[in-house]
Amino acid sequence: MPASSIAASTKKALKDALTRPPYCSGTCPIPADDLVLYYGQNENARYIDFSKATGPQLELLSQACDPATFGVDTKDVLDESYRKAGKIDVANFATKFNIARTGLVELIRSELLEGEGARKGINVELYKLNVYGKDSFFKPHKDTPRGPDMFGSLVVVFPTTHEGGALILRHGKKEWTFDSAKEIFEQSQLSIGYIAFYSDVEHEVALVKSGFRVTLTYNLYFSHDANPSMVVPVNSAARANESAFKDALSDLLENETVLPNGGTLGFGLHHEYPVNLNTKLDDLVDRLKGSDAIIKRVCSQLSLNILLKVMYKGDSYSDITHIMTDRFADLSQADEVESVWQSLSYMYGGVAAYIAGTKRPEGVGYTYNRTPAEVKPVEIYWATPLTKVTSLKKEFIAYGNQAELSYLYGSVFIVALVGPPGHRTEL
Repeated sequence: MPASSIAASTKKALKDALTRPPYCSGTCPIPADDLVLYYGQNENARYIDFSKATGPQLELLSQACDPATFGVDTKDVLDESYRKAGKIDVANFATKFNIARTGLVELIRSELLEGEGARKGINVELYKLNVYGKDSFFKPHKDTPRGPDMFGSLVVVFPTTHEGGALILRHGKKEWTFDSAKEIFEQSQLSIGYIAFYSDVEHEVALVKSGFRVTLTYNLYFSHDANPSMVVPVNSAARANESAFKDALSDLLENETVLPNGGTLGFGLHHEYPVNLNTKLDDLVDRLKGSDAIIKRVCSQLSLNILLKVMYKGDSYSDITHIMTDRFADLSQADEVESVWQSLSYMYGGVAAYIAGTKRPEGVGYTYNRTPAEVKPVEIYWATPLTKVTSLKKEFIAYGNQAELSYLYGSVFIVALVGPPGHRTEL
């Protein structure tokens, strides 16, 4: 098989190894005493036992709810054409359900997290109680991260009789369905349903056809109490994905046609992270999750150091099609932007980048002291494709024949610097 075909086959293997579902779900046996919930205040205070809740009791719980809102940017919006459900804030209910006693935190650690993330502490914050009655639903949406350390959400479903209300998840081009009502009904002992997923996973609650779907939602945060010595149980699926990715990346590094003189390996991100102009990419490295954490972990195992960079598109009229920077750029305050390439090079130390095997662009950039200097373009071999899942859009005024509003899109990706074949870790 030609070397180019081998490389293409290896890249497919890399991509396939990173297709692990971005969630974990199932059921968990629970004592009946843990299913008691108190809600309301003063003369309206009530309690409900979900191990034997009746229809009228669930109706009273539903009536005690406020209409559920959802986040749009930084605002809470009420729109029952998009979300029809009830909510009770944490200040207005108390539950005997203890998340620590269920073992769900350790299960999330072993089933969902990867790499260093599996050794970090996890803070679990009770966020809301939601009630979905007949004809309730929640259209596709993503959860709004409530801090840089928030990595996902956990939804606990109480064992109430209902039909419908399945949670449908989408990430990339894949879709999964967790029908908690069906899962709980099939258990021989009293159980709750649970599903934990990353913050960037789109999800929706399907129409509830009958009964009441009652859930607790928790926000999941990484704590800063990392324990490198922690022995983390890793499920077989996670181990298989990581092993397959390591084998494929090792094969790629052994291929003499891949960056024969050494260079830069590029990996597109699979997950979305909250970013802004002040985001430090070095800090973001420690928050990589899921498939992105696998890339980081395997590169470390192969003695390859990784960095995060930002990729911008160049000017349409230039042979410099892409510019790589160490941080997000803001050209909105620039006096005149006649060339994105020159502005990024001068203001942010940007360097021209091109795909390995294509024509190397010629061009002159600017150093920080405004002295024109030849800028050596960076050759990138994309081990996995560049994505736009974590990106930042900023407007600026472009000057050509006339001034016009334009936009600068920066996408974060992973890079690993490698030496030539046989000496990949020697730089």
